[in-house]
Formats: sequence, structure tokens, C-alpha cells
Amino acid sequence: MSGWDTERHIVTDVLVIGGGMAGLFAAIKARERGLDVTLTDKAYVGKAGSTHYAEGDVLFFRESRGHKLAEWLDIISKRCEYLNNREWDEVCLMEAEDRYNDLVSWGVQFYEKNGELYGWDTSAVGAPPSAYQDITMRARKYAPTLRRVALERGVRVLDNIMMVELLKQSGAVVGAVGFHVRGGRLFVIESKATVIATGAANFKSETYPTHFWTGDGEAMAYRAGAEITGKEFAGGVTYSRREIEQRQRAGRREEFSGEIIESSYSHPFALGGGFSGWYTRPTLNAEGGPVIMPAWEAHCGRAPLYFDTEEIPPKKWEWLREYFKRIEVAWAQADKIGLDVFRGGKIRWPSSRVAPGSLFAGTGIWPVDTHCATGLPGLYAAGNACATRGSGAMYAGMGFAMNHAMVTGARAGSAAGEYASRAAKVVADAAELQRAKSLVRAPLERTGGFGPAWVTQIVQSITVPYFYLGVKHGDRLRAAISIAEFVNRHLVPRLMAADPHEWRLAHETRNMALGAEMRLKASLFRTESRGDHFREDYPRREDPTWLVWVKLRDEEGGMKLYTEPVPEEWWPDLTKSYEEKYPAMLPMEERESSSGGADDVH
Repeated sequence: MSGWDTERHIVTDVLVIGGGMAGLFAAIKARERGLDVTLTDKAYVGKAGSTHYAEGDVLFFRESRGHKLAEWLDIISKRCEYLNNREWDEVCLMEAEDRYNDLVSWGVQFYEKNGELYGWDTSAVGAPPSAYQDITMRARKYAPTLRRVALERGVRVLDNIMMVELLKQSGAVVGAVGFHVRGGRLFVIESKATVIATGAANFKSETYPTHFWTGDGEAMAYRAGAEITGKEFAGGVTYSRREIEQRQRAGRREEFSGEIIESSYSHPFALGGGFSGWYTRPTLNAEGGPVIMPAWEAHCGRAPLYFDTEEIPPKKWEWLREYFKRIEVAWAQADKIGLDVFRGGKIRWPSSRVAPGSLFAGTGIWPVDTHCATGLPGLYAAGNACATRGSGAMYAGMGFAMNHAMVTGARAGSAAGEYASRAAKVVADAAELQRAKSLVRAPLERTGGFGPAWVTQIVQSITVPYFYLGVKHGDRLRAAISIAEFVNRHLVPRLMAADPHEWRLAHETRNMALGAEMRLKASLFRTESRGDHFREDYPRREDPTWLVWVKLRDEEGGMKLYTEPVPEEWWPDLTKSYEEKYPAMLPMEERESSSGGADDVH
């Protein structure tokens, strides 16, 4: 095919990989230093990453409005079960207004109501009175605006370029090698500094529409020697003891009245088995009882699950109608599948809804400072690829991920620009270039092997079923790890591609397979339950033993796991009761015994 044997070589000061909110901020901020900046994405910059579907909620913190930093930090710590990095949370809160001012100056529009910035009405959706607030950008409008700003300021924007392998020289990262996902042309980009902003890591499962997040950036960084963290958490949501006890007192529903509505992953309202907030989680199991955790209900034979629209009070209905009209993307998707959530009834969740996603704003590549530098000179991380641990064992809340993306993007871009302005030009030697190019081209050069679609199915078989990464157990994790190791050592080296489309799929599959091994091993390593990491064989949080971050890195071709303690001043008050420290209820803490129980299932 034309273009397969051609190569484009670019030399730039700063290379940004990933064209979502974090990547665009990084590119613009680096360009403000007068440097040559190149921004790449395997899709189209301005429609890539979460900008393709996210409604654009942004954390709204203003000390001038009476918001108290310590109070907000305490809310985040309790919700994230004390594995959040409070230093990074403070950075994200204190710079929220500056990043908002950037967006407004660039022409991004925010919703207003009665002359005030408008986002979540926390009282309407049942959030605690002290919960933090957010504001909302016009859906799917902000990313094209930022693309325009980047181009106007002279950023070199390269669409449909998948970067695959980092280039290293004398221990420093000096660029990356990739290819055009449609034409097949090889791209070698040498840079003084590189920012990875490729988003989170999922497994193309039928949960949230994030099939593009295949862990590309963290896989590149891991192979280059960077530290990775947070892989045992997936951003799920659990109910509080208060909520569960209220539903238990109400009793089981003997009959289901009203229409049953089939849910679809493409509709944000119909989500909730993943990370969604107060109003979107399933509330009833198949027996009419309360939901503890979606995967646990399936494990106990109580699926499918339902979101009962009949439970929504009038004030919340009023808010939901306004919310859906505001986020045009959700309304349009609902129309496409013929779903009208306002006609009443119950939304039924298929079993795939309990599959794991990614914990936003906190997992991925470990930064060694608050300027998003990694442990590799010349390499920076931003957005959902940057493991600030801003979210700990749970997602910190609506608007947090977008704010995190803007703050880390701006910081990574500025720091990479500063590094590049001081760095001498480093050129990758011939051997390093050949190594990287050979790795990138490997699937094309094979005449026999395994197709990426089939290998992806194998990866999904040990990640998507709820009983691996939803309800975890050491026996099942060890079995899945043996398969993951086999996939990475035997199948992945023999991936083959017949065209540019399969070439992209082959490298995505390679990255997902590595991510699966990371997630399974981190889940086995943490021998407790916390947040959405639930171990059936270790069903309680263990303080202070597991007030640590689990990290991993490549060590002579093997995956080494180890811990870094959370600073003691960020711990909960260990003199308080378990229930007071942890308001979220985990499975096996429920007061009523589970019929058809799962205690003997291994």
C-alpha cells in the first residue's frame, strides 16, 4: 500500500502525545514559551479522548466565594478513602480559577443560569450539603475551540498519528516513533521534551464509550522505565451505609411495576456500574433489594440490576430535564437509540455494565514532582495518564477529572517547555532509531501469527467478566495472571497486521495486554479491600498497613511491584471507628445475609 515504505522525520522542541484537554493545554502552554511544539493524536485533535463524549464539567473552587480549602480537601480524602495525594489536590483546587480564565480568554463558553455560572445542583441530586461544586462547558464545543487556539499560536498539529515507542538516549527521552493510522507512513519525531497525555486505560469493553483509551501512553512509559501506579482501582462507585440501610428498611420489592427500559452504554444517563455519580447508579437488584456493588450483585445471582426512575423525587426530575438539555451529546444519543428516560419505568443494566473502567485523575505514570516530570529526564505526563493520585481509591467527583486534565496539562506543558529551553539538542543514535522503528513495524513484517481482534478477545476474557476485576479473589487473579503472562510473552510478539487499520489495532492490543497484566498483578498485590478494589478473600480495609500506593516498573523484563507510603499526616484518624472513617459500604458488610451466597465461590 502506498506510504508504507515512506518515513517522515520531524525535529521539535516539545512533543505532546494526545490531543484531549490535557494535551491541548500542554501544547498551548509550551508554545507560549516561543518553542517549536508538535501535537499528535491517533484520532482527530479536537474530537479525541474524553472530548468526544464528556459533558465538560469542571471543578469550581473559589476562595473568594467562601470555599474553604481544608474542608474540600477533607471531603476528597474521605471519599477517596485516604489514598489521594492531598498536595496534588490542593494544586488542582488552587489553580482551578486560572485554568477557567484561560478557557474564557480562548473563547470557551460556559453555561449560566440567572447570571451565574451553572453546573451541578448538588442538593437536587442528593449529594451531601458540604459537597464541592462544579461548572459546565458547552458539550463538545470546547475541544474544537482549543484546537483552533493551538493552530493559531503555531502548534504543529498532526492528526491520525499513533505514537508507539519512546526514543531514549543516555537515559533521557528524546522523542518517539509512530505511524499514520490510515496511510501507514512511519513518523520519527525527535524532541528535547515529551509530554504523554494519552488518557486512561480500558479494554474496549461495552461499558463507557472509551474504546480509544487503550493505555498507549503508560505502556510506552513503562517500557522506557517509568513507574506506574494505581492499577488496582477502576473508578467504580459504592453506596454509603446510610443509603443501603434506608433501602433495607424499605424492604424488598415483591413486584416490578412499570416499563422495563433496556440501557445502552452510549447513553450517559444509563451508566452507573462504572464511575458515574449520585444519580446514575443502579438501585435495585433482580430480587427487589438494594444494590451494594454492581459486580457483587451479579456474583450473588441477583442480576440484572435496575435504576428505578419511579424513585426520583420531583426536584431531581426537574434538575435532570435541565441537565439533559444542557449536555446536547446525551440528548442526541438518547434519541438515536429511542430512549426516553422521562417516561418512567426501570432501566435494566446488562451484565456487561459491571466491567471495570479506569480511575480518572490519579492513575498511570507516576510524577516525581508537582510539575508532572516522570523519573525519566525529558518525559512528562498529563491528564488521565498522569498518576497524581488526585483520586485515591475512588473517583473524587464530578468535574474533578477535567480540572485535573487542565491543571496537569498546563503544568506539564510549561515544565516541558522550560526543560526544552535549557536542554542541549540530543539526537537518538542509529541503533536506538532502528530498535524503535523495528518494534513499531513488527506487526507489518510478520507473514504469520495472530490477529489483534482475536488476541483482544483473549485479553477481554480475563478482564471484562466481573469475577476477575469486579469481585476479586486471589485464586482467580492468579489464574488470570498466568494467562496474561502467556499472552504477553507468546501471543503479543506474534501479532500481525495486513493494513494500517490492523496495524493500529495490533499496537492497541499490545498495550491492553500489558495493562491487563498490570491491573491483575496490582489487584493481587493489595491484600485488602478499599474503594472499588474489592477482594472477596480480604473484604475489609486494613489500616495502616495498606495506606500505601502500589507502584510497578519493568525490571530486567519482569514486572516489579512495591509500595510507597501515603504520608502519615494524610491518614484518617485511626482512633475513630471503622464506620466513621469509611462511610462507603463494601460487599460482605451488609447486615442481611446474601441468599444464594458467594462465600464459597473461588
